[in-house]
Amino acid sequence: MTAIALMPFNSASKTKRLIHKLIRIQQTVPEGHGVKARHGEAMLLHLGTTWLLFAVATVAVFGFFFGTALDAIMKEDGFGSTGNTLLFTLGFFVAVMGANEHGITFRDLGLAVAWGLSGAFVLISVMALIKAGLARL
Repeated sequence: MTAIALMPFNSASKTKRLIHKLIRIQQTVPEGHGVKARHGEAMLLHLGTTWLLFAVATVAVFGFFFGTALDAIMKEDGFGSTGNTLLFTLGFFVAVMGANEHGITFRDLGLAVAWGLSGAFVLISVMALIKAGLARL
């Protein structure tokens, strides 16, 4: 108790401790069992079934929020809230898998989320442009 009372903890120190702990764990993992992606090897495929379903469900929930907002903005030019959700989820995972195929490793979750969100919005934008182009024909 006295060690905890004498040592101030803030969010930065907790984050640093977590990062150092994860680095130590990663160094003890045998070669070939880490999350390091090699060319042609996707990190999502190394997740267990539970974590993969959790990731898909989380992205789908956030995709539903973004899809509903886009449906309110785009109205008939969009794909509906369910269609936007499906496009968002598909674009997210295709972008992450594509980055892994090109040898980009995601050691930071924030970088993976940034790639996924970029891919999701690019896919929705391209599909909206295709839909608008077909409507003009």
